[in-house]
Amino acid sequence: MDVHLVFSPVWSWPLMLLVAGLVYGLVLGTYPSRIQAFPTAKRRLLLGMRLLAATVLLFAMFRPALEFSEIDERGAQLVFLVDHSRSMNTPDGPAGTTRGQQLRKTIEEIAPSLKNLREKVDIRFIEFAESSKSVETLTPTDDGQFTAIGLAIEELRKEDQAKRLAATFLLSDGAQRASGEIDVDPRAAARRFAAQKSVPIYTTLYGTPEITTTGSDIAVEDLLVNSLTYERKIEVVKARIRMVGAAGRKVRVKLMIEDRTGKRPGETGEWKDAPVSLDTRTSVELSPTENAVAQPVQLSFVAMMPGEYKIALVAEPLMGEVKTTNNRLETLITVTKGGMSVAYIDRLGRTEQKFIRRLNETRIRLDWIEDPKRDASLFAKGKYDVYILGDVPASVFLAPGKNLLNDFAARVREGAGLCLLGGELNYSTGGYAGTELGKLFPVKLEGTATPPGMIDPTQQLRKKIQMLPTETGESHFLMVINPGSNDQTWRTLPQLNGATRLTPANASVEILAESADGDPLLLATDVGRSRVAALAVDETYLWHLGGYGPLHQRFWQQMLLWLAHKEQDSDQPLQVIIDPRNFAPGGKVPIVMKLHDKQNQPIPNAEFQVEVQGPQQGKPVPVASQKNAEGAIAEFVSPAVPGDYWVTARATVEGKSAGIPTTTRFIVEARDPELDNPAADPDLMAEIAELTGASVVPPEKLGAFLDDLLKSGISTELTRNRLVNLWDNWPLMLVFVGLMTAEWFIRKRNGLV
Repeated sequence: MDVHLVFSPVWSWPLMLLVAGLVYGLVLGTYPSRIQAFPTAKRRLLLGMRLLAATVLLFAMFRPALEFSEIDERGAQLVFLVDHSRSMNTPDGPAGTTRGQQLRKTIEEIAPSLKNLREKVDIRFIEFAESSKSVETLTPTDDGQFTAIGLAIEELRKEDQAKRLAATFLLSDGAQRASGEIDVDPRAAARRFAAQKSVPIYTTLYGTPEITTTGSDIAVEDLLVNSLTYERKIEVVKARIRMVGAAGRKVRVKLMIEDRTGKRPGETGEWKDAPVSLDTRTSVELSPTENAVAQPVQLSFVAMMPGEYKIALVAEPLMGEVKTTNNRLETLITVTKGGMSVAYIDRLGRTEQKFIRRLNETRIRLDWIEDPKRDASLFAKGKYDVYILGDVPASVFLAPGKNLLNDFAARVREGAGLCLLGGELNYSTGGYAGTELGKLFPVKLEGTATPPGMIDPTQQLRKKIQMLPTETGESHFLMVINPGSNDQTWRTLPQLNGATRLTPANASVEILAESADGDPLLLATDVGRSRVAALAVDETYLWHLGGYGPLHQRFWQQMLLWLAHKEQDSDQPLQVIIDPRNFAPGGKVPIVMKLHDKQNQPIPNAEFQVEVQGPQQGKPVPVASQKNAEGAIAEFVSPAVPGDYWVTARATVEGKSAGIPTTTRFIVEARDPELDNPAADPDLMAEIAELTGASVVPPEKLGAFLDDLLKSGISTELTRNRLVNLWDNWPLMLVFVGLMTAEWFIRKRNGLV
């Protein structure tokens, strides 16, 4: 073992030498005059102590360390990670040979190279699929269930072998096919491997990315549909159809819906073709011109009644198609009557609309309308439950020979809710006074429209505004965003930059919110069968930007529910939510449970129980849950048995049942991830090699590569350096503090402190 003294100064050497000279010069130039009253011996002692303290400080700044160099004489090894999953049985090699056969042939061909290498290093073979196992000789069959490349790399990284790794070779088709706990990202695993081991992973690919020699195969992939929708809404279903060996043939793809009429939870319904209508497209016929192609499809249907729907996108099997389990994908959607359709009329460039339109991500469908005259059905009877009127003047509703404001007013009188937003081109300045729609506004309208490009300052409040509930608004559905501390919550929301000056139209109008100075900010009233609300502000998005996104969304959800007369909706207060609804065998299923009160607020002291029943109609399995601010969450690991799994949730408050038990379900797919799409993945193999500083080595060149590796020399020794810092320790600090303390104490005893 060799030992060397090394330095790593905090600054460059010239600068450090300059600092050392300055420190010693400062001590010698200023300190002697302060202790000149002492006897000579004591002066020398104090000066020596001060110089020694400065030396200790400079010593630490030079950061000296002892470097111990030693030779690690442990032997080196080469590791071959060998894929023996079922996809290696794919016969896409020369003369119909399988990938596994090609791989084992490669090992036979490189046997002489391996023999020469064994004189310097150990050779180790690890077969992997869903798990890894060291073997002396390769297994003649490939029967692993899944291809977990990431897990194999991760397990090799965590090994504590007596011999160090010199290089690793990954022999595989390169396609990660795993789920659940074994689905470790290969790229992330390769990064961790390179960082810890500093060992390259050379990759050798077997197989082709396009399977064209295995006969006809039609597969439905990447099914996409909204998991939550509402009745009578056209729902779009998207997917990708992968077609192999189907060139020149017709492939029919259709939507099917489970009919659960008369069925109880846990019972499977009958599959029927989705009903056809003029506005939907429930089937399509594809005509591939290539032998291997993936084509997107988009179909649609209408869910007429609330409830849970199981739908399937089905590609009808071709004549002679052997594998048909991948010809369909199923999923679940929930159709609720609590949904509504909203038309948002506003001009472009308005920031407020961008955030209110986020309600589209909930069960509220919100359509953006820039020019009312372009949509002939905008004011069709029954099309929209609520209209939001933004900062637009009445003139945008004037069409040749027709005033759309009359149709607008008719829809509101029939029951559609109306929400008015603040701005500079609406209310009085927008020219709504005297119009049929203006007669329904809950605010006084005066004068005529402001000319284009001009602003009436008398109609605006130019100041910072804190929106606060009034005494009436404190308990109103519109303004209760946090029961228990509602007023305080409103006071913590960010201030807004201004508002429109509003005056109630009559005594029946309720003022639900106002500024700290008493300016009306939210006015609401019933107009016949409808409800109308007038907001003086148009910058509630500032709440979202200030970190109060959930409160912003809750306020607007309650606004629209109230306008649509849905605040007392009798929907079940206990909810159980599973999203997504489809899982591979072994996947983790998140189960979210919520219990809310009449104001749609979570009940904090609720307790939840949840159980899952599988397709084999066995005894339900209880699942442990964990409470959170919104309710509770549980996690269930899906079994290998495909089918429908029913989830039942119950809730209690203070020992008493709350709401009725709620049931939903999820699907464990009857798919085979390993063989549904056995195409090789050369891109992943190239990425793994690149991330570890290696390269892709073709099978036919693997032997020559190993010979070159041997010629270049594989070191069986490794020099390891170990640093022991001499400056970053408590003894040095103790010496410095001791010198300064002793020097101070001597001066103190002699009256110089």
